Amino acid sequence: MRRLICFSLLLAACSLIGLAPAFAEKRGIRVDGKSPEAYVAEQSGKAYAVVIGIDNYQKIGSLRYAVADAKAVAQTLKQRGYEVTELYNERATRRAIESELRTKLPRKVGEQDRVLIFYAGHGQDEKVKGGKAMGYLLPVDVEQDELAATGVSMGTVRELADALPAKHVLFLLDVCFGGIAGTLTRGAPPAVTEAYLKQITRERGRHVITAGAADQEVIESAQWGHSVFTYFLLKGLNEGLADQDDNGVITSQELYTYLESRVFGEAQQQGHTQTPQMAELSGEKGQFVFFTSARGKGSSPTSAPTGSAVGSSDEMVHMRAELEALKAQMTRPAEVPKPMDVAKAPAYEAPRQTGREITGKDGAPMVLVPVGGFLYGENNQRLSLPAFYMDKYEVTTKRYAAFMQATSRAAPEKWNEASQVSDGDRPVIGVDWNDADAYCRHYGKRLPTEQEWEKAARGTDGRTYPWGNEEPSGRYAKYDPDGIASWNGYATLASVESYKMGKSPYGLYHMAGNVYELTSSDYDDSDKYKVLRGGSWKIDAGNLLSAARYLYSQTDRSNDVGFRCAKTP
Repeated sequence: MRRLICFSLLLAACSLIGLAPAFAEKRGIRVDGKSPEAYVAEQSGKAYAVVIGIDNYQKIGSLRYAVADAKAVAQTLKQRGYEVTELYNERATRRAIESELRTKLPRKVGEQDRVLIFYAGHGQDEKVKGGKAMGYLLPVDVEQDELAATGVSMGTVRELADALPAKHVLFLLDVCFGGIAGTLTRGAPPAVTEAYLKQITRERGRHVITAGAADQEVIESAQWGHSVFTYFLLKGLNEGLADQDDNGVITSQELYTYLESRVFGEAQQQGHTQTPQMAELSGEKGQFVFFTSARGKGSSPTSAPTGSAVGSSDEMVHMRAELEALKAQMTRPAEVPKPMDVAKAPAYEAPRQTGREITGKDGAPMVLVPVGGFLYGENNQRLSLPAFYMDKYEVTTKRYAAFMQATSRAAPEKWNEASQVSDGDRPVIGVDWNDADAYCRHYGKRLPTEQEWEKAARGTDGRTYPWGNEEPSGRYAKYDPDGIASWNGYATLASVESYKMGKSPYGLYHMAGNVYELTSSDYDDSDKYKVLRGGSWKIDAGNLLSAARYLYSQTDRSNDVGFRCAKTP
């Protein structure tokens, strides 16, 4: 009997998804003097979408989250101005799907328009004797033994995509199968420059990204309320997490790189293998382009884990401050800079040869900090370190829960206050140094030395804070400027993926604030104390200095101390 695989298909035939421009100009990319969004908007027309979700099949097994996946995507698209047609359950027959794709869409889509089709339901591979496997999307009325006659083949989907006059076509398939009908592509995404953005938005292009390869299985969970692929797809777009170079633009290659890392890592943590794939459907050079959106705008479909930090009041304050700062930068009148002003506020650039990421055995993304010198300590002593990897984020309660299950290690303090649904993306606290050391070693990693920690936080230019020399504010870090903060459960902490403007030169989050971080280094010669770094949610700005070091007993536990791991290449 053939095995059915749950999947979601996102067919996006468009040059962009018109997301809100709040973060689009953070690094000053301009195209013919315009913002990327404004430039691309001039080159494109209307945005259409067909959203299909099937849980309740007529003749084969039911699914749990296909309709939820589809409705979340439909909500996202409506918020961004798409004209959306929705087909759920009994309405999603083969005739209705093909009528929409073959007849209705081509009649109204123009050469500059964009079309997005999201399909969530069953999918299946079928291999013809002596031939290659063909993937099929299964409508609600499919006959499993008559796939060619009652299913929608990927060959047909490719033909439909080619027939659409839209400039760009992107399939996002939350399905693990081999019958893609395309050529696999590899390699890191190029930097998005003005010339590159012009090229990929000017030329036509056809690509497909799948959630996994043949013989793998798609993971879904009540924890997310979605499949893992759709969950991270929504987070990547709605929270801008797929913006690899933090410039407000997400190309299809950047989206694939993000999904490959996050989906693979999450699956690995669950004891599965799921590796997203990307393939070209034509030799054309165009690419689908997304723009990052302001977090918290409207109701976010990525809030499946109830109580997510994305919607918390602290995050909203942080986002409003961030938006006001950006607005002020754009409206501030130009002035002739004085030499002393320039000296006080040097422009910082990310160190060269950065950006390479790997996924640790715990599923956490790790960033390469390359070999070389840096300025260390309050006196800016010149030191040099070999290359190492550092966790991009603080270790979360979700990852620590998996570690506890695998090792039967005792729970940290205040563990009973943590919800794996609403607090899974917040840093674990209440661990002592031995717990943190055991976690890192279990996954083939280690705690960083304090020298490694400081280089990862400050970069090579001797800056005062991870973001530069500007004084701390709510745009950059989770801390207590007024000295009144108190513990109110795990909701006191920020999501490890928040405060994007406070990233270090190597792209590490929360190297200042949120929770202090343990290191492997001894504070003195007593063998009793270790070094803490970074500051926390309940300290003032004076304790956020990247060069500051703090004494901490190996057996102490606190609600503002966590950790991240390092790894030698």
